[in-house]
Amino acid sequence: MGNLAAHYNAVVIGTGFGGTMTAIPLARKFKERAKRETILMLERGTWWTTPVGTVADKEVKTHDFLVEKGQPVQYWSSQNRFSGFIDIFTRCLRRKKNEDGLYDLMRPGKPGFLGLFGGQSDGVSVIRASGVGGGSLVYSNITIRPPDMIFDDPRWPLTWTSQERNDYYDLARHAIGFGVLSALLARDARNIPYKGTGLPPSTINPGLSNILARTARLDPHWDIVPEPTNSRGVKRIHLAPGTPADQQLQAVPRNRYWIDRARVFQTAISELTNDFGAVDLAISDLTPEDTPSGPTQPPANYPTDAPKNYCERQGRCNVGCLPGARYTLNKQLMQAVFGKPDGTAGPDFDNLTIQPLAEVDFIRALAGGGYEIEFDQWEPQESPKAGQKTRLKVTADIVIVAAGCLGTNEIMLRSKQKETLPNLSDKVGFGFSTNGDYIAFIEPTKERVTLIRGPVTTSFGHFNTGSDEKTGMNSAMFHTLEDQGIPPALASIVGQGVPLIRSLGKGRSGRLFILHAIIRWGWMRLLQSVKAFFTNYRERGDIFQSEEEIAAKMMCVVGMGREASVGQFRLGGPGETPLRVRRIDDKEFYEDPIYEEIRKSLKGLAKELRQPGDTTKEFINPFLTNTSGAFDATSIAVAHPLGGCAMGGDSAVGVVDEHGRVFDKTKSGASPFYEKLYVADAAVIPTALGVNPSLTISALCLRIADKIIEEL
Repeated sequence: MGNLAAHYNAVVIGTGFGGTMTAIPLARKFKERAKRETILMLERGTWWTTPVGTVADKEVKTHDFLVEKGQPVQYWSSQNRFSGFIDIFTRCLRRKKNEDGLYDLMRPGKPGFLGLFGGQSDGVSVIRASGVGGGSLVYSNITIRPPDMIFDDPRWPLTWTSQERNDYYDLARHAIGFGVLSALLARDARNIPYKGTGLPPSTINPGLSNILARTARLDPHWDIVPEPTNSRGVKRIHLAPGTPADQQLQAVPRNRYWIDRARVFQTAISELTNDFGAVDLAISDLTPEDTPSGPTQPPANYPTDAPKNYCERQGRCNVGCLPGARYTLNKQLMQAVFGKPDGTAGPDFDNLTIQPLAEVDFIRALAGGGYEIEFDQWEPQESPKAGQKTRLKVTADIVIVAAGCLGTNEIMLRSKQKETLPNLSDKVGFGFSTNGDYIAFIEPTKERVTLIRGPVTTSFGHFNTGSDEKTGMNSAMFHTLEDQGIPPALASIVGQGVPLIRSLGKGRSGRLFILHAIIRWGWMRLLQSVKAFFTNYRERGDIFQSEEEIAAKMMCVVGMGREASVGQFRLGGPGETPLRVRRIDDKEFYEDPIYEEIRKSLKGLAKELRQPGDTTKEFINPFLTNTSGAFDATSIAVAHPLGGCAMGGDSAVGVVDEHGRVFDKTKSGASPFYEKLYVADAAVIPTALGVNPSLTISALCLRIADKIIEEL
């Protein structure tokens, strides 16, 4: 990993959307200036890559390329059966003595003895990523903009105009879809949204896609609906007017070439809301060869001179894309710091350094100006000293905290507690939001959904937008439903998944959870094998079903909505998790009114999906099931935590201003801030968004980057 300098001009804590959207513009600006100025990015996780050959990397050179650069690297879990499930929860789950794990499952509260006795849950279970690229490593690749009414909430102190907001969202789409450096160059050329027949300069990825067809290059024959806030338009399934939902496939035969889950979901959701369509995905796909490039399509993304990876519909987005088609931010960061593994291009910046396995503890403001950052440097798993750490320090003139919602709140709260940033706002930790996250399953469905095929998410439906006659006018209850696939490795536990999720919710993880899973799976397999020995000749046994068959008639849906955003973080004490959280109104998180609204919409969706004559089947959220025992497993599964260092007009109501500048509560006047200290990630968002937040985080952080550069 190399030796670090004692001082950097800027340190960025985190490599996710906030960190990448601020570090690359700043590195570019530093490169343009006469004097050499350096940036260090501190990342608590390691690099992750695919272990199999891809279109662009037949010989799997990426892994060796990073190793040659002295970087620690892990492979995605590649098994698609139960062994893959074991691999995910033993090797890829971050825990003590496995600090380079990818998935960090945090259950704030008191774990109790082995998670079995004397525990206490705070009512949320948060999944976050730990690795170079941050949340992009495990997110669903969705770039979706919330309705403008979200920003009408008085808790948003933004002064941008409507046009500026559109411009930053377009810039963010380009930054995710092609690359941050490409976005900056395109903006310089006044070419945002990008208009061109080929890929733009300095591109890493070949543009956003809408993946609805069963295989690449099939024309899905969608309807494109103009959308004022999205130059790409909204793609919808073509439906026959006046035809019942269960007869649509016969009425429009070409829809049989859609991914089953996308077709079934969009057909059903169209009965409930007029605001639906395909999500824009940060995944490369091969467009049909006769499709012209334009604002609603990516450029022709099947070049022969520089082939690009593309989606192979493996349904593995959240556990690692084996074809390498996802636009995870580690690709941009690798190009920025090391160049391309095939040797066709060197690094974009010689002034940018990434230090993986560096977990920041706190930040100290120095008397003479600037900051000192203390962090633990973990040894990689391949090292003889694996699991050991060394305490290190670096100083910087500029510090950008972008460690993700939970990481940033923990760092800022600890810096306040240690009085190394003694003048932080008293609102640090306030305004946490679950973003209304909700997950639910229903089975059996009347049509085959084939849950493991396709990208993990294809489509959305908005409810309570304020203008949709089907869903009403209660914009305070705005929410979104999306289809959600599950990876084949997780499909292997269908039939025992709910008990396992309850076990996870009780605080069991690591070896205890895996032991529980193996026992349950082994017992089920034993019973199936014995039965098959006697009956398989006349009736095919369950044990011989593939993962696709097991999940063929199950629909999974995720929801997000306008939750109250009144949670408060605090640091945990002895016998507690590092962070604790509660709602300041003394309600449980699952009692927020948005969840009842989401359940109402799911009830309507269940009517469209369940088998004829069935009036009982409903969507079930396995995390919201009360169980007996000392540990209350009722919790909200959160994938999009927001807030805690929320923006505000001053230090009395916020931790940062709209440009991410950290308030110093002892100062007033035109510059009441800690000089050159910023927060740039999901923690600054003051309210729930009701949609996947990555695009909004990127837009806000690109704006913060512009402000940092302006102040140089």
